[in-house]
Amino acid sequence: MILSDAEHQKVADAIRRAETSTSGEILCVLSEADSYYPQVALAWAAAIALLAPYLLWLTGIDIGMMMPPGWQPGHWEDATTIAYHRFGLGYTVLPIALFILTYALTLVPPVSRFLTPRRIRRQHVHRSALEQFRARGLRRTARRTGVLIFVSLSDRQAEVIADEGIYTRVPPEAWADAVAAIVAGIKRNEIATGLVEAVERVGTLLATHFPPSAENPNELPDKVVEL
Repeated sequence: MILSDAEHQKVADAIRRAETSTSGEILCVLSEADSYYPQVALAWAAAIALLAPYLLWLTGIDIGMMMPPGWQPGHWEDATTIAYHRFGLGYTVLPIALFILTYALTLVPPVSRFLTPRRIRRQHVHRSALEQFRARGLRRTARRTGVLIFVSLSDRQAEVIADEGIYTRVPPEAWADAVAAIVAGIKRNEIATGLVEAVERVGTLLATHFPPSAENPNELPDKVVEL
């Protein structure tokens, strides 16, 4: 488990408190799964494989020296011809080796996150949040007032997704403070505290625009779902 039982209870209590003053429904999803960006790994591998040999050539390094010291094709007797083929094979072997090594290295999650532009990581978190929004039934609330707080620990990012009943009245940028509270909590290694602060800020916004109805049923579970 990412959070302890006490931390789960702490967040659940915050959700229940927030929902007493609004007809909105809040659900938290916490993902610890490593994010992979194979398209970024391919781009870095191709760039290194293409550029490194060229840069070595510009600096005057003999790529042919990469071939095994005792390597000689027996049917090539001319030294110039041997050197030429060693050079050509060096420029064939080196890019392939660099591509494989770079691709493998850039698939390691910490390296992948470091080399992946923030915009691409944001898009990935947004897609994951939308998937969870659909999967967790937030579209099934009576007044379409479900709000998902999604946290990707591997990307150290968060996303707040609101159903259309809320989206039409509360712009996406209004959730920025809630997202900032979560990210700050992750950086302090206080994930539960960050979630509680985010829930409180989301609850305050919902209470302003969506006060509780007469019945105010609890349509979503008051808990943190861990992936």
